[in-house]
Amino acid sequence: MHARQFEWTDLEIFLAVGRGGTLGAAAESLGLDASTIQRRVGKLEAAATVKLFARSQRGYSLTAAGQDLYEHALGMEQQATTAWRKVLAHDEQPGGAVRLATVDDLAVRILPPIIRSFQEKHPRITLSVDVRQSFVDLEKHHADIALRIGVPPGGDLVVKHVARADVALYASRAYLKKNGRVTRLEELREHTIVRGQEALANIPMERALDRYADPNKTVFRSNSFYARLGAVRAGLGIGFLGHYMAESEKSLERLPFRFPDHGAPLSLLIHTDLRKNARVRAFYEHAYAELVAQRSLFEA
Repeated sequence: MHARQFEWTDLEIFLAVGRGGTLGAAAESLGLDASTIQRRVGKLEAAATVKLFARSQRGYSLTAAGQDLYEHALGMEQQATTAWRKVLAHDEQPGGAVRLATVDDLAVRILPPIIRSFQEKHPRITLSVDVRQSFVDLEKHHADIALRIGVPPGGDLVVKHVARADVALYASRAYLKKNGRVTRLEELREHTIVRGQEALANIPMERALDRYADPNKTVFRSNSFYARLGAVRAGLGIGFLGHYMAESEKSLERLPFRFPDHGAPLSLLIHTDLRKNARVRAFYEHAYAELVAQRSLFEA
């Protein structure tokens, strides 16, 4: 195949399908629609005159030719990403954009005053906040900085631990007035429950609900803490919430149970290559100082 018969974006799409295994997963990761992904994969295969994927009801799997191209394309992507990070690291003037990845509850509850105080010092820097529940890949420069709850993936990352984000069981005061108070964990079986998605089943707070609550009385599930806060606040049921979210809600009440192992580290992450980037480093250091000063918001 002649080099000019494909575009670099075709390889990006090819890699996304190879990683995700379905058109939907690739479309979500790239922000495109599945029909566009399908069309571009077909275009690449036509130019190569060989099938790169085997199609089935379960999705797309790499053929032998596809696997060969995947390994080469992956190396090209990694080299391009490394080169781009090193170019960005030469920026010594604090201006431009900083891309921050986090989850919705932190974006709404914690970040706005931190960003406001930062921009008072650095008005030439724009913060772009990417809200998603899954970990972004800092290795591939999908974001400059990440603020996450939970154990981050490995790689060439600098991780600054900020605090422990503790959780507890909460209910709305209106719900407790209507349905009765809970004085023993065993009594949870009599109450409706708000909880995380099935994919979160292995975390301690979900295992506690498996043990003490009636699975038939789960009325709301979400992978978003912020969505669960809204459900508990609306009186749908009892659920685990982070202290930093729930303690300021006057309509909510914390149930009198201690869960010392229920929580996760709150951390700031940055790729090692971006530590010398002036604008990224400026926000990274500012956000860390502001978050540490608010550590009591997170820890019970």
